[in-house]
This record gives sequence, structure tokens and C-alpha cells, in this order.
Amino acid sequence: MERRDIQDLLDRHQEAFLRRDAESLASQHTEEGTFESPAHGVVRGRSAIEGVYRYWFNAFPDLQLTWEDAVIEGPRAAVFWRFEGTTDGAFFGVEKPGIRMVMSGAADYRFEAGRIASVKHVFDFTGALVKAGVLRTRPE
Repeated sequence: MERRDIQDLLDRHQEAFLRRDAESLASQHTEEGTFESPAHGVVRGRSAIEGVYRYWFNAFPDLQLTWEDAVIEGPRAAVFWRFEGTTDGAFFGVEKPGIRMVMSGAADYRFEAGRIASVKHVFDFTGALVKAGVLRTRPE
């Protein structure tokens, strides 16, 4: 893929995030693609990847993900992002609606045949679980 093709795909990917369109996001991955994150480990295949996107959209119906400009090198891209959203319903086994979450992270994308072959997200998941009330840092 050429640099422009990668940037176009990343633009469509971000637009699908803004629409909270899990199906469209998953369709941008290769059939046997991988999605890796501290929250879900390694997930393989479009259907499973779509499930990850749906999980976050359900947990945070007002989720907003903003991206900095991508750094593209060959068939790879790195993107720094900022996540903002408010919990509504279950988040990793705990229901505490109304908790505002803000976190930053990065994603390493690899592309193949016009799609995302793999993506790896890095962020402070433990901090997110503490903020959401899933984990406690000290006894109450």
C-alpha cells in the first residue's frame, strides 16, 4: 500500500469511530487480522474484532476518540490518541454508570492488501480500571 492509501484508510477508520460504527471498523481489518490491547489481549478475526469495538461503544455510548496525525513508514503507522467517554452499564464486570473517563494511548497499525492486518493499542488499562471502580488501589 502506498502512503496515501494508508492515510485514506486511517481517515475512514477515524470517521467510523466518530460514527460509533463497529461493523464498518471491523470491515477495515483483514479477515484473519489481529487486534491487541491490554484490555482484551490478542483478538483474531473480523467478527471478534467487531465484538471489541461493540464492547467499548456499549460501555461508553458517548465515546469520543481523537487522533493526532499518523506517523506512516512503509506498511505501518503509529497514531497517538485520546479517549473520552462516560460509563453506562457494565465495564469489565462492574456497573457504575456516570464515571467520566479520559485516557491517552497509542496504536501501531500494520497494513496488508488494502486493510488493517494488525493493530496493537497501548494505554494504562490498570489506571482505567481503577478510575472506573473495577479495581481498588487500597482497602476502603
